[in-house]
Amino acid sequence: MLASRDYIELTPEAIENGYRNCQSVTNRFFRPVRWIISNLPAGQRRELAPVLFHVVRTIELLNLQSDNGLPLDLWHEIRDDLSDAFLDKCTSVELAALADTARKHQIPKQYLFDPIFGADIWMRNRKFQSYDELSSFACQTGGSLLAAAVPVMGVIKPHWEVAAMECGKALMLTQLLANLANDAKQNKIFVAQDDLQECEIEIQRLKLRQTSPTLKHLVRLYCWRIEKSLTEGSKLLQHLDYGARRSVTSLLAWHWRMVTQMKLEPDSVLHEQGCLGKGDLLKLRARHLLGIEGNVSFLSVTHESNQH
Repeated sequence: MLASRDYIELTPEAIENGYRNCQSVTNRFFRPVRWIISNLPAGQRRELAPVLFHVVRTIELLNLQSDNGLPLDLWHEIRDDLSDAFLDKCTSVELAALADTARKHQIPKQYLFDPIFGADIWMRNRKFQSYDELSSFACQTGGSLLAAAVPVMGVIKPHWEVAAMECGKALMLTQLLANLANDAKQNKIFVAQDDLQECEIEIQRLKLRQTSPTLKHLVRLYCWRIEKSLTEGSKLLQHLDYGARRSVTSLLAWHWRMVTQMKLEPDSVLHEQGCLGKGDLLKLRARHLLGIEGNVSFLSVTHESNQH
């Protein structure tokens, strides 16, 4: 029998503490790239913090070390905590802030539940047989998380959901590919088993950060797939207001730069510090701060095609 749940007293002070805690955690976690939302007003950044906290929580769940999956009761507890928060029965101040933001911006609850379910699927199976399975997982996690953030950032045109899901999926697939070797060393393989077999990839060599012609082929194959998703996902921009468009443009530019680098130098997925250097991030940050983040070739092509 499950133990009784401990709920906090839901007061304005508790909710405000939740916002502050979420901002503190996310500022630390996203420190190298938090400039991406620096252009947003302080109030928007504050209300975006609980959604970003949910991103952090999902990433931490994916990083848990367990080959056999977590006990089912724990997943029930995580799900129930989130469900109860929407009924004003919160087990933490952070959940109180998340429920408050979701209510204010009418964030569909499914966008907050799906990443947790996606993490559960990963913890139980620890592999994806086909690329379609991996793509579906990335959409359920990365896609849903971006879709949860969009209403807070600012929408001016309806029917943005499909583009947001595609965009978030592409961003997550980029990050998973860029961390291929780092994840492999932790016995986490976010690549389809079918592709590993087709390309004859040896996991042990990947763990040892050893290159091979087949690895180069695999990385370029995934870059090609991700490029298509990023281009489709960039259609989200036409649905956003000025501030949100600037932030998402920089987010897309950062990941497009990662994909370009991995396509040119597939061995960059073997680097412990990531495929981009500090200089690359500094250039992207400078362009954002100067307001010229939109000068990205693939975005220009996409926008021109949308206008015809």
